[in-house]
Amino acid sequence: MSVEIMQSGGIAMRYFRFGNENGQPFIIIPGVALKSVMESEELIRVQYSAIAEECCIYVFDRREDAPEDLSIYDMADDTVIALDTLGIKKAVLYGVSQGGMIALTAAIKRPDLISRLIVCSTAPYIPKAAADVFESWAVLAESRRREDLVMSFAENVYTEGYRRQYHDAFISFADSVTDGELARFVIMSNSFKGFDIRSELSSIAVPVLTIGAKNDKLFGTEGSELIAAQTNGKKILYPNDAHGVYDENADVLVQIAEHLKK
Repeated sequence: MSVEIMQSGGIAMRYFRFGNENGQPFIIIPGVALKSVMESEELIRVQYSAIAEECCIYVFDRREDAPEDLSIYDMADDTVIALDTLGIKKAVLYGVSQGGMIALTAAIKRPDLISRLIVCSTAPYIPKAAADVFESWAVLAESRRREDLVMSFAENVYTEGYRRQYHDAFISFADSVTDGELARFVIMSNSFKGFDIRSELSSIAVPVLTIGAKNDKLFGTEGSELIAAQTNGKKILYPNDAHGVYDENADVLVQIAEHLKK
């Protein structure tokens, strides 16, 4: 493991980096998860190995000791602080799900730091269907109903085929989730409340690639379509995938690599 800690402005955030040290900074901002992305470093290094040949890849976690009222706007501020502290400029931000919301908001707040945006399975606001799911996740996590929570997560994020294939792994994973991780997940699930940047999307002037899936149970395609329309960006919608298209479909990284070449 090569996890480092960024400390500035009273916050601490874990991150790791790999790839071409002289390449374009490429920042991965993950979505909400029961386990920290820091535990998936080796998997991510393999998954993004092709992009790492040309880019210096940074993977950001959320801040340590997050307060209960943490919002997506706060997380965007944390991202900006991290970029400033680490001296990263003209970065490509790649955000998935909640990470896409963070990336969009950070680009609105500090356009001078961003050269390009890539967002996947995200939206510029929280539809009611998604809000209801996030609220139910918070309740399950607070009740420590680990297996029910993991299976609800799988149901709303992945395709039926993927869920069947990894059913036993999901059950085993549920047993490994700690009380501390459940408490953190509650905060992250509640952080969606009140998020809406639809009126500010048109201020984003950098090239934007928006990736979505037509069977996304959380956000559908409306959010992707709105982001692409308001930013004059490119849009890719996969017809047979779900919210977790970024995990299930290898073509997502192919499209990202092509976008970076342009």
